[in-house]
Amino acid sequence: MIRFWFKTFFELPQLQGYEYIMRLDDDSELKGKWINVFEEMRNKKAVYFANNLDIDLEKILPGTMVLKNVIFEYVKNNNNITAKQPEMLRDAFTSDSVHNYYNNFEVTNTEFFRRADISHWVQAVDSTHGIFKYRWGDAILRYLTVALFAEQQYVLHRRNYNMSYCHKC
Repeated sequence: MIRFWFKTFFELPQLQGYEYIMRLDDDSELKGKWINVFEEMRNKKAVYFANNLDIDLEKILPGTMVLKNVIFEYVKNNNNITAKQPEMLRDAFTSDSVHNYYNNFEVTNTEFFRRADISHWVQAVDSTHGIFKYRWGDAILRYLTVALFAEQQYVLHRRNYNMSYCHKC
């Protein structure tokens, strides 16, 4: 499922006609009153609606920290890449963990995630086979993709909207 949500999902021709796609895992629940997240994204020209921050630990998922070398080598070797959120990218990694968005709820702008520069990044990550070797999660990969390619004002955060959500309620 990791590779599906990181790569294959955005390649599906069935999604060509959709501007935004919301992911809500079957063990998640939206609670209380919510705004129309699609309308909010459209009004703010947002490319991603993020859930809460989380971390993946190297001691739980050995090989997680290999991703740090992959992303920084990718940026170094692709002169046309300048992280849109350099602080977010820099702070994504500690000595033993990587930040991510808890993405059992997320909304993505399909056109944004299909851009050629993002597809190139996705292919570079996929070619390492780290998803299979180390179980690099789609949550980490989404977080890093957003840090690299999305300007901060185009990323909305559920916590800023006071919308209640429950995972495994």
